Amino acid sequence: MAQRTAFQNLDVEQPGSKVEPICLRVPDACRFIGVSRSTLYVLIADREVEVVKLGSSTLVLVDSLRRLIEERRSMSVGAIN
Repeated sequence: MAQRTAFQNLDVEQPGSKVEPICLRVPDACRFIGVSRSTLYVLIADREVEVVKLGSSTLVLVDSLRRLIEERRSMSVGAIN
């Protein structure tokens, strides 16, 4: 059986029920917002993206990725007007 990625919603107890992840591993977070690994680490260092360390894993909070994109989107719209 193929390993599931963070992008595939997880099955919960009831058929048809889906759960959205609250955090992603770094490679998945990079794909989620379309940036390179080094760019993501710069965003993390600048505290623009929130992470949680769980053991040796670095988990990126999905809400912080969404917030980053929304902020950048607002800045882009403001620059056009």
